[in-house]
Amino acid sequence: MAFANRFGWSLSREATFDDCRRRYYFHYYLSWGGWQAGSPAIAREAFKLKRLVSLPLWRGQLVHYVASVVLRSMKAKGKIPDREKVIGYTLERFNAQYEFSREKKYLTVPKKRGDRLNIDWLALFEHEYSRVPRPAQIDEIRNECVRGVEALCESPLLVALLETDRGKWDIEDIAGGDFSQQFIHGGAIVYVKTDFMFRALDGSLCIVDWKTNRETAAGDEAPNAAVQLGIYAYYAARVLHESVASIRLLEVNLLCGGKMIEHIADEESIASAEERISSGVARLADVLVERDTARNEALAAEHFPRAENAHCRYCNFYRLCKDETYPDRLV
Repeated sequence: MAFANRFGWSLSREATFDDCRRRYYFHYYLSWGGWQAGSPAIAREAFKLKRLVSLPLWRGQLVHYVASVVLRSMKAKGKIPDREKVIGYTLERFNAQYEFSREKKYLTVPKKRGDRLNIDWLALFEHEYSRVPRPAQIDEIRNECVRGVEALCESPLLVALLETDRGKWDIEDIAGGDFSQQFIHGGAIVYVKTDFMFRALDGSLCIVDWKTNRETAAGDEAPNAAVQLGIYAYYAARVLHESVASIRLLEVNLLCGGKMIEHIADEESIASAEERISSGVARLADVLVERDTARNEALAAEHFPRAENAHCRYCNFYRLCKDETYPDRLV
């Protein structure tokens, strides 16, 4: 099958659509093919900018990656790795990634080596836009990464995992850089990205979602955690054909000391998730030529108005959207 821009839906894609239609257009359509030297300059620039991450997003990515490394080590060796070694590895990756971005190696070094991601590849928004973080900001992000990894290593969940069948663990393959969990719904590929799934001793299927959100004043869980885990439950029930009664949804916030919240999976929440997917697919199809999801050709740029809010200055695509000094800006 030829390499093509295929129509898809995920919670994050829909969130981008809702936040700013212009950003959605840049990310999912204008940037397509921008990795090719012969592409229009604006497509090449959009492709570069779509891969930028903010400091908080980087923090989350790094902690998630280390969590996957810890789980893979446990699966292979049957024991929890040494805490200090895990922290040391985290700091090595933190420093290597930061230097990679600071030196703007992302402009010349491929993100993939063969079929695996270069795990130290990083393109920070702050470096691309010459908004160099203050040392105190970097210290804070570094400390939060360490705190998240410490919470992981000290989590009772890891101890409990060692009693389960490690052969049935399903760990997110971050270094693979692809979505192995996907299914077709309403003419769209629905992307599911569970962090970790395992079979508990009582036979239930546990779906774990690591969070790295700073705790709110009220100590509330992440706003969209229940919705996200509901999508995972739908995937388990309707795609994996798991009994709804056997599905357990575990939200674990590693920046709140590993605080764990269990969300309910039932037929009502499964139906709600299906409706969310169906309505989301329909909404995203509205901006396609003839609503043809197989063709997946976006309407003209004027159908993607830009949002006007305080977040614009921190948008990856600020240069293409708001920077009047940039010659290839999309007016």
